Amino acid sequence: MPLTENYSRMKIALISLTLSLVLVSCSQTAEQQAIEKHQTDSIQLKHTKDSLVEAKKKNPLIIIDPDSTYTGDFLDRYENGIVKYRGYYRFGKRHGQWISFYPNGLQWSEMFYDKGVMSGSNTTYYASGKIRYKGFYKNNLKDSVWEFYDTSGVIIQVSKFKNDREISTNIIKK
Repeated sequence: MPLTENYSRMKIALISLTLSLVLVSCSQTAEQQAIEKHQTDSIQLKHTKDSLVEAKKKNPLIIIDPDSTYTGDFLDRYENGIVKYRGYYRFGKRHGQWISFYPNGLQWSEMFYDKGVMSGSNTTYYASGKIRYKGFYKNNLKDSVWEFYDTSGVIIQVSKFKNDREISTNIIKK
């Protein structure tokens, strides 16, 4: 076999070996990166869950939304078993009617959502069951007429909103 042919075969073998080493090292690097990303994601997820649990302890009225793929009913209860919140999720976003309740079981508020965005009527009640205020949301912003009541259920103020900005207020004298 001539020397140049032998040299060419050695060169090809050396290039093949180098490429093989590079590919193996790249696949190990990609695999190691995937493992490290999974570990980092797991740590971040645990930290997020711990933070949400702490937030829920500080404010038991907070709603911890499910993941973005969840579709179905949502029900949260007080420790005494009375319903705290009742609603529906569509792909992880509040959708339709959401009702919240006081610990005594009386309705606290009723709100409507469209794919996670407050849209439609909103009514909030005092713990006695009397209306506190009611109005409308459009794209998460107060819109239209809002009425405010005193604790005995008598209307005390009417305000008009446009894009969450109060454009007029009428205080009702007793």
